[in-house]
Order: sequence, then structure tokens, then C-alpha cells
Amino acid sequence: MALVGQTKPAQLEIPQQPLSLFKGMDVMNLSQRPGAHECFDFHCDYVAKVPDGDILQTLELQLASIPQTILEIEVSELEVVHPPYGWAVRTVLEHCCDAERVFGYRALRFATGDQTDLPGWDENHYATCGYARPVALEDLAEEFRALRASNLLLLRRLDDKCWNRLGTADGRKMSVRTIAWLMAGHWLHHAAILKKRLQA
Repeated sequence: MALVGQTKPAQLEIPQQPLSLFKGMDVMNLSQRPGAHECFDFHCDYVAKVPDGDILQTLELQLASIPQTILEIEVSELEVVHPPYGWAVRTVLEHCCDAERVFGYRALRFATGDQTDLPGWDENHYATCGYARPVALEDLAEEFRALRASNLLLLRRLDDKCWNRLGTADGRKMSVRTIAWLMAGHWLHHAAILKKRLQA
């Protein structure tokens, strides 16, 4: 998805792995969407944005496209806030990296059957506390690529039964399956807003 025009920066090298990398493993129905017992509140909105199909293939397709999408944003747009939105474009990209990291951590905890209630995370605090210095687009693209690749490797090696396991985060029950779909839907949510902002 090209967000803006003008000259494109050099393409990021993204290792391409065939979808058949794990051929031969026993795989459950990865096209199964989260049910009402494992997906609540605004999470359902994110999940609804994800197209039907094998969720791991969807995540892999995003892995192949999102870093380049990030690189196609003009540097001059990074610090711009487009009212009524409250975050700069850079902050949105940093937030997507933060969320990907949180999703992966929760998926690991829940997959193991860990029943410890996990706290929520205040995305607005993360966005405004200034914990990170501004980095180049190339670095943001690589950070997201590395996080998504790591999460995919985790999801790929989970036993079937782990996908149904529930955990609690921010007072909400969710399954590992839900988290996988949230990974895809969360990006789609923000990508649509970025596209609208940058084409205005």
C-alpha cells in the first residue's frame, strides 16, 4: 500500500520464507475466527477487519508488505499531527511496534497456560512519555519486521491446543487465537487511518 507519492526510498531487504516452511506439521484450522467466548469489546472490531483465511498466511503477507509501506512515508510527514488525530505519524508507527511486542508477550504467556492476570498497557502514556528517541524510517521498518517475524515463529511452533487457551489481560479474557487475529487487525486499523491522513 503506497501511502504517498514522490521518490521511493531504497527498499528494505526482507527475508522471504515460503509458506511451506513448516509443511508436515499438524496444523489446526487456522482460518477459524475467534468466538464470542474468547474475544471481547473493541478487540472484535479489530478482528472484523481481517480478511477470511489462514491467519498465519495473513500475518506473513503483512510481514512482506508492511516494512515497505513504512518506508514509503515521506520523512517530512513523520512529525505531522493531522487534526482531529492526536498523534504524529511517527508516534503511530512507534505504537504499532509497541503493540506488536505486547501481543507477542501475551501470546507466549497464554499459550503456556499461565493464568496470571496481566495488566493492561496505557498506549497514550507510551506515546507521550518520551521513552524512545526518534529514529530513521528504516529503523522503524526493521523493528516492526523483526517483531512480526519473531511473533510468527512463536505462533508457528505452538501446539494446536495452545490456540484455544485463555488468559486475562487488562481484565479481559482472550485466547491465543484472538491475539493472532489482533496482530493483523490492529495494523489494518492504523494503516487505514494513516492512508486517509497522508492522502488528504
